Amino acid sequence: MTFDINTLLFIGISYLLLLFAIAYAAERQLLPAKLVNHPATYVLSLGIYASGFAVYGAVGFAQHYGYSFLNYYVGLSAAMVLLPILLAPLHRICKSYRLNSLADLLSFRFRSSWVGSLVTVFTAVAAWPLLAIQIQTVSESTLILSLGRSLESGGGDYRNLTGFLFCVIITVFTILFGSRNLASKDSHRGLVTALAFESLVKVFAVLLVGIISTYAVFGSFDGLQAWLDSKPEALALLNKPQDGDVNRLMLIMFFAAAVCMPHIFHMLFAENPSSKNLATASWGLPLFLLVMSLPILPILWAGSASELSLPADYYALGLSLEIGKPWLSVLIYLGGLSAASGAIIITTLALASMSLNHIVLPMLRPKGRNIDIYRWLLMTRQLLICVIILIGFVFYELIGESQSLTNLTMTSASGCIQFLPGVLAVLYWPRANRNGFISGLCAGFTVWTIGLVVPMFTGIQPSFLKEMYIYPVTDDQFWVVVTSLSLALNGLVFIVVSLLSDVSPEERRAAEACTLDDLNRPTRQTLNLHYASEIRLRLQEVLGDSAAAQEFKRALDELKLNELETRPYALRRIRDRIEINLSSLIGPSSARRVIDRALPYTDNLIGSSEDITYIEERLERYQANLTGLAADLDSLRRYHRQTLEDLPIGVCALGRDQEILLWNTTMADITKIKANTVTGSRLTGLPEPWSNCLLSFLASSDLHRSKFSVETNKGLRWLNLHRTESQMLGRDELIVVVEDITDTQLLEHELTHQERLASIGRLAAGVAHEIGNPVTGIACLAQNLRFESNNPDTLEAASQIVKQTQRISSIVHSLVNFAHTGREDPTQAFEAVTVRDCVMEAVQLLSLDQQARHIHYNNNCPSDIVVAGDNQRLMQVFINLLSNARDASPEDSMITIDAQRDNGSAHIMVTDQGTGIDEKLHDQIFEPFFTTKEPGKGTGLGLALVYSIIGDLGGDISIESPVPEFGSNGTRIHIHLKLISDEAP
Repeated sequence: MTFDINTLLFIGISYLLLLFAIAYAAERQLLPAKLVNHPATYVLSLGIYASGFAVYGAVGFAQHYGYSFLNYYVGLSAAMVLLPILLAPLHRICKSYRLNSLADLLSFRFRSSWVGSLVTVFTAVAAWPLLAIQIQTVSESTLILSLGRSLESGGGDYRNLTGFLFCVIITVFTILFGSRNLASKDSHRGLVTALAFESLVKVFAVLLVGIISTYAVFGSFDGLQAWLDSKPEALALLNKPQDGDVNRLMLIMFFAAAVCMPHIFHMLFAENPSSKNLATASWGLPLFLLVMSLPILPILWAGSASELSLPADYYALGLSLEIGKPWLSVLIYLGGLSAASGAIIITTLALASMSLNHIVLPMLRPKGRNIDIYRWLLMTRQLLICVIILIGFVFYELIGESQSLTNLTMTSASGCIQFLPGVLAVLYWPRANRNGFISGLCAGFTVWTIGLVVPMFTGIQPSFLKEMYIYPVTDDQFWVVVTSLSLALNGLVFIVVSLLSDVSPEERRAAEACTLDDLNRPTRQTLNLHYASEIRLRLQEVLGDSAAAQEFKRALDELKLNELETRPYALRRIRDRIEINLSSLIGPSSARRVIDRALPYTDNLIGSSEDITYIEERLERYQANLTGLAADLDSLRRYHRQTLEDLPIGVCALGRDQEILLWNTTMADITKIKANTVTGSRLTGLPEPWSNCLLSFLASSDLHRSKFSVETNKGLRWLNLHRTESQMLGRDELIVVVEDITDTQLLEHELTHQERLASIGRLAAGVAHEIGNPVTGIACLAQNLRFESNNPDTLEAASQIVKQTQRISSIVHSLVNFAHTGREDPTQAFEAVTVRDCVMEAVQLLSLDQQARHIHYNNNCPSDIVVAGDNQRLMQVFINLLSNARDASPEDSMITIDAQRDNGSAHIMVTDQGTGIDEKLHDQIFEPFFTTKEPGKGTGLGLALVYSIIGDLGGDISIESPVPEFGSNGTRIHIHLKLISDEAP
């Protein structure tokens, strides 16, 4: 039975449209997100490894190599098993630096655009046999279904036309699947979902053909076993021992496919958004390949038993036609079409991206600020897709029917394995350099091209290569000779040239970034920028306005920074992030050239100093991945770091360019500046007074500075400053230690005050003695006037003289007691004092000063408020308070004295309309010798005596300034004293 070509064309296009619909629905979130993002979906998408060769050619592979065909499945499974030491580190590197292809990875590691270009060219050449396999399986399967059971002669034109139609259709679908828009950040989730569906189709088709053909030909699996027992030669062919080199080389080749074949690399790293998917794939993909391999031998035996005239590669199709089940023929045809389409789409997308980044952009770069670089890149990529598939078709046409699917597979795999030494060097050999890699790659590919590619077109195998091989091989195993010699020469030249040539500083830094157990240690370099917004302006010259704005905003969003950022560390981070993002768009080499042109580092590099801030940040994120010695060293680092953070003195580490590298907790407490806001900035960016304080200290020749005073918002602070230079690990840095001695200084001041008060006490005692005698004489003379005159005025004057002499004695006595103990005589008795009368008497005394400022006094104290105290001492309190209020008040203003009962105590308020007292001085206003008056106009003892007297009387005093009803002016003193009880004497 046969199928009409139009029917097959309709079935094929309908199936591809179904795949596109699935991809479109996934991208538009029409499918459940749980299904699209499930790890199983990603694992099934990796089934593109099982291309058209796995559906058709694997049977012929088994016929030719026996049980060695299992290497095709075991090799990739072995790579998945080695996830922790191979795939996981590569995935980390690719995701950290947005490397989407093998050329991106190797050009990043070896820091050479030549490496990227050569890898791209050689990958394309090695992938052409792979593309030819897919075209051949589709065209020949279409030919079999449309013409009959055998590939009749004379069907060449028909075969070529079918292949061409398939290439045209698959080109359109490749553009629709993966190049409708420029996705430079996220994976093609729709494409991954469609590939997962096609993997289900092909595995179901192969399994169903295996089961149905077994029952149709042998009756059951028991019948198959009986046939094998009757045909021992069938098992003998499979058990025929293969040469050890063949088996080992097959295993290595298919093992290397995981990281060397472009479509597998693309799916493992570019289309994988999470490393967790790799953990699932490490067992899920081997399980999938196991299921795919199970029907191969039953199909081979069923085809042999049926004596099909078709090549063993197409036994699956032949059996479906032999059985007479059209639906089964369509199913296996769709399985092959599905496998071939997936492989071509992903391979072409990978090659187009590599070609754009490493061949087109280095030679042809879009220019102009108004150009839409995204559109230009998209159109160029679509053009490259057409060119790559066209070259694949030309290659398929040129080789004709001379090559089997197995030969093409071995040729492609042996070409891709040439990249294995370079990939392993990325992870495990920091000494490797670009000279060695390029030399080894060229040597290996030269042997491979001469030995395998050229004979495809000439049919002549170079005999000198066979003679160089140690063991004899047959002509159909010539690929073993070529692969062994090319890989050996590649590795040898790579190692020798790398050892004989120097590694550039760029390569050394890239090697550190790629080494498995190391972290990138970027040097701390200077950018000629002041604000982050300048980065966007400079990018506009090379990317255009739109692309520059978009890439700049994207970098800020990812780093959670803003365009007003000025810290050098933040500016370097933004620059590096833009370069990484551009790497996924135009490749690492082109991205590096663009960034170096737009945002170059200045010539004034900071030596070999490493970016400690960045290393600390990465170590914090990487902590969970550290094991063994690395984990122990990180624990030690954290211990010392925490020790620095917990030191009771401030520590500030500075680079040679005065960039702040460390700002510990105590430093943050002293300055009230959080570490995360200043780390990575320069000293000049610190707020005052700290910027001037540290800069002036560093500008001086002093290594130590004691009792350095700094005026802050919280008052005066005293600091001890020390500095030392650090030459550890070749870094030229400064360590500044800041010790806050404010409390100690205040204590010293207090002790000094105490000593001064003691001296004043001794002086006051002498003064009191000297003043006491004349005052006593004056008092006696005034008292005698009572008996010598009856004049009322004279008697009143004498009474006032006696009263004032008593006040003088009381003041001197209070001063002596305060200077010695800070307390009045505790044995002094309390008396009932009427607040209103005491205030009135104080006002009268102040009014005697004719030279004082003219002020109005408003005594609002009720007459019934009587407190327990001492009339003379309270009068001294009010005289001091009213005197200070008068000095602070403007001319003809009002000073108000109020009193009221408040929970068993008297609340007295003295309010003036002066300029007020700064809030920062409230805590010092009652300290001895502290005054806000001009020098020579106050001793600073008045309010200290007031505070002492009120405390001795069991009350409290406080200050309020400014007064709310006066806006920002005025001062109000609050005094609380005990009310006299009714039964008190």
